Amino acid sequence: MATNSLYQVHFRSELASRESVYSFCADHASTDSSTRQHLLQAFHDREKVGSTQIAEHVVMPHIESSQLDKSQIIVIRPAEPIQWEAGIEKIQLVIVLLLKQNESATIKRELIRFTRTLADEDHLNEILETEEEVAFTNKIIANREESQ
Repeated sequence: MATNSLYQVHFRSELASRESVYSFCADHASTDSSTRQHLLQAFHDREKVGSTQIAEHVVMPHIESSQLDKSQIIVIRPAEPIQWEAGIEKIQLVIVLLLKQNESATIKRELIRFTRTLADEDHLNEILETEEEVAFTNKIIANREESQ
């Protein structure tokens, strides 16, 4: 796992389902069981609003919560593609955005900057096609300022 203050990158993760991804992220965000349950519910509530798929093979679940201590970008490259839900299959990249309510403008700007890079289809394809962990991590974190 590669990490900095905002980003966490998990390459060849053994997570194999949407539920395991959500549990993993909730566990990373908090040690408090009621907060974890709140976050799991927030993920499900968000999906009721609309699909989190942003490109073929890519989903970006995202929530904002007052129960988060800090904002995080958790990037997961599963070892095997995930069947996310009916109609959303073979997910090879999961980008989870956890936004703390009333987050600083600096962190919000970094989240916006990062998500804009994902709008570049060529860049997103490079990420999807990268098979080496260090190169993968560099495509996610490289050239980004450490944000606190």
